[in-house]
Amino acid sequence: MHKKLLLLSLIPLALCLVATSASYASAQTRTVGVNIGDKFRYDVTPTWSSTDPTATTPPFVVDYSNTEWVEISVTGISGTNITGQNTKHYKNGTETTVNGWVDVDSGNGSLTSFFISANLTAGDLVYTSPFHIGEFINETVPRTYLSEVRQTNHLNKVSIGGSSNQSTNLYWDQLTGVLVDMFIQNTYLTGGYTNSWSVEFEIISSDLWVVPEFPTLTAVLLTLSLLAVVITIYKRRLKPPIHYFLSNNIGPKITVQVLLILYA
Repeated sequence: MHKKLLLLSLIPLALCLVATSASYASAQTRTVGVNIGDKFRYDVTPTWSSTDPTATTPPFVVDYSNTEWVEISVTGISGTNITGQNTKHYKNGTETTVNGWVDVDSGNGSLTSFFISANLTAGDLVYTSPFHIGEFINETVPRTYLSEVRQTNHLNKVSIGGSSNQSTNLYWDQLTGVLVDMFIQNTYLTGGYTNSWSVEFEIISSDLWVVPEFPTLTAVLLTLSLLAVVITIYKRRLKPPIHYFLSNNIGPKITVQVLLILYA
């Protein structure tokens, strides 16, 4: 009798929590941070281990082991919905492509985890559907991807059930909502043996930001130094042999072209 009363008393509390979560989620503005034509390529790194000497590697781990990269291409945008193509390029040169979509508001779709809303921050719900209730961004931290430090939203999910434990860490670029890193690790027991697999997706190329050939500050300083040399030569009408600049590989091609004009 007491147990029934306790359960009945918890129902209003549970409803309040759901209503609060829904209200909080609806107050957040959900926006798409990518454009049609954007592409994001990921390196895939799987692992597998087992204490069972007769165990075989799961098929999906074998598949990822043979994968060179995975690329997500944005083909359409409508409201908070993103449609795209998921291309898997294998080490033998073959490819498979499947179409997919995701709603960055609700989290519904087959491309869930690859995109969330842009400009979320720590404490925000990742998605608003009941299936994702309780999944809040743990922190917004700077991390380096493609040689650039960017603010990223981090979510850590832990799932424990029966003989299986799974941990998932996801990092999205805060400005665009694009996945930059995902690491999934699962450990489970089978017949008294411990099995473990993991898969990591890490971004290796993107249309949204380009890896510079050398640090920006270095490029600026080099350009200013070269301009100072050119101006000094021009003002003083000093013309050292142009072969000096060419043979010593001073400056980029643009500087050589400027010198050719001055020596014309």
